[in-house]
Amino acid sequence: MNYPKHVALIPDGNRTWAKEKWFMSFVGHLEWFNKAIEITQYIFSSTPIEVFTIWWLSTENLTNRSEKELDYLFELYKKIPQDLFDFLKEKKVNFKVAWNKDRLPDHLIDFLNQKEEELKVNSWKTLVLAINYGGQDELLRWIQKLCDNQEKATKENLEKYLDFGWLPPVELVIRTKQKLAKRLSWFMLWWIWYAQLYFSDLYCPDFTIEQFQKAIEWYSSTIKTQNFWK
Repeated sequence: MNYPKHVALIPDGNRTWAKEKWFMSFVGHLEWFNKAIEITQYIFSSTPIEVFTIWWLSTENLTNRSEKELDYLFELYKKIPQDLFDFLKEKKVNFKVAWNKDRLPDHLIDFLNQKEEELKVNSWKTLVLAINYGGQDELLRWIQKLCDNQEKATKENLEKYLDFGWLPPVELVIRTKQKLAKRLSWFMLWWIWYAQLYFSDLYCPDFTIEQFQKAIEWYSSTIKTQNFWK
């Protein structure tokens, strides 16, 4: 089996899943929240995958979602169970956040900053949560930093300031909700230049460990050599 080093997941379909089942939208968010924890534990206990990035909230979501829904999501992120953090610590997995902190509540920023510090280990293994993240926004912030510091636009300076500059390139992007969202939505554009793209027909609350395994098997079948980046 050829495993990617870095898998990025665009989990789409929480609200559509809930709507089709006549649930409130927050039920879809909660269902996916629990699935994401299970998949994370599987990845870092049963695979050699080094980095798992989950796009939890886009910059566009922050603009077009209701204040009530956003408040629920912000509180949900703070309810990541301590068991998961203990698991990451035991497996020597770093915890990182890729984000634009603007418009995020201080209590959430403080919570996530604290967890980043607590789970800082000397290991390539990393769980990344992308919150209030957008690929276009990431590039705009990079340009602003270059201008502020009066630096040249080089690849090295770009990757120094981008949100994912300290990570290996993404080798596999998974997106759920294929029939309704077969797109990348500006996600990690600098980092997925050579990634395989896997689109699942399922909404993300239905995307299980078994479905994740199918995505990895598909990826493996497309890669001819194990040392892809060497």
